[in-house]
Amino acid sequence: MRRTHRAILVTAVAVGVSGVALPVASAAGSPLQVTGVSASGDDGNVPANTLDADLNTRWSAEGDGVWIRYDLGSPQTVGSVSLAWHKGNTRQDTFDVELSEDGSSWTTVLSRKTTSGTTIQPQNYDFADRSARYVRVVGHGNTVNDWTSITETAVNGADGGGGDTCDYPADVLDLSNWYIGLPVGEDEKPTNVEQPELATFAMDPWFVATPDCDAVQFRAAVNGVTTSGSNYPRSELREMSGDDKASWSSTEGTHTMVIDQAITAQPQGRPYVVAGQIHGGDDDLTVFRLEGKKLYVTKEDDSRYKLVTDNYVLGTRFQAKFVVSDGQTKVYYNNVLQTTITKNFSGAYFKAGAYTQANCDNAPPCSDSNYGEVKIYDLDVTHTGDEASTDQTQAAVKYGWGTPLPISDEFNYTGPVDPAKWGVPSGTEGGTAGCWAGHGGNGRRCAKNSTVADGLMTMTGEANGDTGWLRQKRDEQYGKWEIRSRSRNTGESGGLYHALHLIWPTSGDRLEDGEYDWVEYSNPDAQCLTAFLHYPQSPTDKKERKDLCPVDMTQWHNFAFEWTSEALVGYVDGVEWFRLSGGANADRGDIQDMPSGHLNIQLDNFTGDSGLRPAVFEVDWVRVYE
Repeated sequence: MRRTHRAILVTAVAVGVSGVALPVASAAGSPLQVTGVSASGDDGNVPANTLDADLNTRWSAEGDGVWIRYDLGSPQTVGSVSLAWHKGNTRQDTFDVELSEDGSSWTTVLSRKTTSGTTIQPQNYDFADRSARYVRVVGHGNTVNDWTSITETAVNGADGGGGDTCDYPADVLDLSNWYIGLPVGEDEKPTNVEQPELATFAMDPWFVATPDCDAVQFRAAVNGVTTSGSNYPRSELREMSGDDKASWSSTEGTHTMVIDQAITAQPQGRPYVVAGQIHGGDDDLTVFRLEGKKLYVTKEDDSRYKLVTDNYVLGTRFQAKFVVSDGQTKVYYNNVLQTTITKNFSGAYFKAGAYTQANCDNAPPCSDSNYGEVKIYDLDVTHTGDEASTDQTQAAVKYGWGTPLPISDEFNYTGPVDPAKWGVPSGTEGGTAGCWAGHGGNGRRCAKNSTVADGLMTMTGEANGDTGWLRQKRDEQYGKWEIRSRSRNTGESGGLYHALHLIWPTSGDRLEDGEYDWVEYSNPDAQCLTAFLHYPQSPTDKKERKDLCPVDMTQWHNFAFEWTSEALVGYVDGVEWFRLSGGANADRGDIQDMPSGHLNIQLDNFTGDSGLRPAVFEVDWVRVYE
């Protein structure tokens, strides 16, 4: 059952454009000419941006079911689409692709497809060649928020294929971090198949791709082999973490599993099937469990904890989702929250497939023909906030800084910055509320110029000199900060804005207490990075300058600053690039001895009240550590 897409806007605005193709990672037919593009809505990042051959622009819209539609001008044979995704290397998007001859009757050719989450380059999505004039991409949000943001699109012609081939289940689902447990093998020793063997493994009918390549069939008969710890057979995936078995905690990070699935058979005699679960160290913590027509969410030993529906029809496709963080497990059915279970646990992992809750003792006939079965169309697992074992481009990860403090901000919301974490300008400079005079009296710093959307904080510098400024609401002596950011000029000419991450003294007196401008550069398109570290107790403003080249500041980088009683240390993408300590003399104190300070993020105007080159300073996240 395909979910109904809710309408976002009644009217969509169309524009005529020429299709421009970027290279894609996998083979596709020749790009087709696109004559027009429209969308259900946008946030100012318009649909035409997906056809401008620029990965720095995008179309964005918020909500489940938002869409963007491409008009080929006349019916053409379409074989695939190539899509590049905003922040596609840090999150996974879920989407459908639909085709239409007339723009009103649509056929879904890809359903609940999930992006790789590993690249911002175009990815090709193949399907059976089919005639269409219109191609529509329907977004269902991503693993961070419910925005859909596409940077580039190409609609490709016939490629001679009938869609993806699927000799093995791994051709349909990404099984790189799973192993399969099967209902065959020796008594109490069922067969398990791990990677890399799993990549080219199938066992009909217990674990096999469906003939149409849309799903993987999991089947477990009542006479199947069971584990020593269970009375029931299973054909079920168990989560892995590389070569090790996955094991995570409900109190550290956020852990999400989304299963697009249908329960397609129940055993006679005892029609009970489990389809998706979170397992703890010793037993299951919560599962989706079908008993007859009643579908439940369980809670440990309470097998009927929450009734989801009392009229489930076999073969009905649905989305099961578990989200675990901060000691809470939220369980969703078709994206509607069913229950929140509060419990701290560790040693947890996800499982997906068919776990038949019947055996030969309670469910005759005792044969291969009596089974439970689940078909999985898509399976997605993400873990965020606990990736300390992997991303060595983050100084916090590489050097073990621990868990970010609550003042940190992932910008997973929309609107103004969080007032509990950030101070913004609050004056009435120029008659505008939320503005005060800019750097050195140049232009204005305004609250309106720092906003959050689509997982980013964007600070905007305007041609008239209005720009943004943020002050983090935490004053301390010593700490560690890491910020993922980038910048770029958006106008053609004018005076250049200066982008900064800095520690400003609590007193406001930088000559007395120092100032640490640990990221500073005088052109948003800069190819070099500079730091100015000002000594405290220095009436003549003594400072140290450090430069690092080349660093393309228009690209995402992780900038980190470590301030201790011993030294000031700067990092770029996990690599130390400066270290300063001491230096006191008659005209200055030791450089690390600022009494107290806080983080500022600034896009400074050094020019005046007009004639600025418009620019943006984008921040993906800010993380603060003890």
